[in-house]
Amino acid sequence: MPGRPAGSSAIPPLRPVPVQDLRALAEGRTWQLEHRLPELASLTPVRGWLRAVHRGSVLEVEGEADTIVTLSCDRCLQQYNHPLRFRTRELLWLRQADGEPEVEPEPEAHDLPLDLEPDAGDETIDPRGSFDPAHWTFEQLSLQLPLVNRCGADCPGPAAWGSSEAGTDPRWAGLAALRLPSEQPPADP
Repeated sequence: MPGRPAGSSAIPPLRPVPVQDLRALAEGRTWQLEHRLPELASLTPVRGWLRAVHRGSVLEVEGEADTIVTLSCDRCLQQYNHPLRFRTRELLWLRQADGEPEVEPEPEAHDLPLDLEPDAGDETIDPRGSFDPAHWTFEQLSLQLPLVNRCGADCPGPAAWGSSEAGTDPRWAGLAALRLPSEQPPADP
């Protein structure tokens, strides 16, 4: 993992960088991550690193990061903490607005996979635009969110099972409030 530059104490904020500025950097640009992302409500700052290197017709982006988010269990409704981590490498095709690649691959792009097809539906970025490291990091962490939120193997399940009013799942409270007065259950005497 790339370290912090010697003598620096504060990590600079993540700001979008023009793709053309990355083209001028032979080694690309590396960001040290220790930030809170506005789009991601996390308990801890996102920590890690990422690097973007301009490779002619593609922008090679790689990095790793982790944080902790609070999720609500789909089964028992209790909140629990869930770690999010990614370690990935992605190639973003540089395409003009008309869909054509910006330029032919540069000679230093020899270490890129040979099976890349510009029309394979890969991610693209406008070569006249900017690369946003914060948004790219948010996207990678979002891809790690579970489809079904379960607090764990010891999940107690819903507070009550059954069809009685007392055992109504609290998730249905909003729907129950929409009942017409004639549909309301009788009040307890």
